[in-house]
Amino acid sequence: MKTDKQLQRDVLGELQREPSVDATKIGVIVHNGIVTLSGIVASFAEQCGATSASERVDGVKAVVNKTKVELPSMHQRNDVDLAEAVVNALKWHVWVPHDTIKVKVGQGWVTLEGTVDAKFQHECADDAVRCLTGVKGLTNLITVRQNARNASEMQTKIA
Repeated sequence: MKTDKQLQRDVLGELQREPSVDATKIGVIVHNGIVTLSGIVASFAEQCGATSASERVDGVKAVVNKTKVELPSMHQRNDVDLAEAVVNALKWHVWVPHDTIKVKVGQGWVTLEGTVDAKFQHECADDAVRCLTGVKGLTNLITVRQNARNASEMQTKIA
């Protein structure tokens, strides 16, 4: 089992190898295998990249990302423009049933609500929005419908 110091060193190394992350602006603290990230990132996508990179390190039990998203001035968008971009991104993604998803935007934070038929559609909606210019954060409240018919069909096929 790795010590917290070893984990800290490994996470810092993984952040430096992750091309979507500027590791020079991110601090790493590890306590009992739980990694806490702090500092400034230039986009929500970078914040997600830092979390993913940290989670890849063997021995990490959990990641708490306390980094703050500070968008460069050229990436700032007002909420109306951002909402329009989110709606279009969902509409243009082939796997996202955009007609069942509602979008809310407040100070650059995007909230998705609605229902989809499958977990991968939930994840695709997330992916469609995460890397848009101007997004400071994302809350995905989309629920996956429980389809009893498909579940019973699957059970029959397995049997």
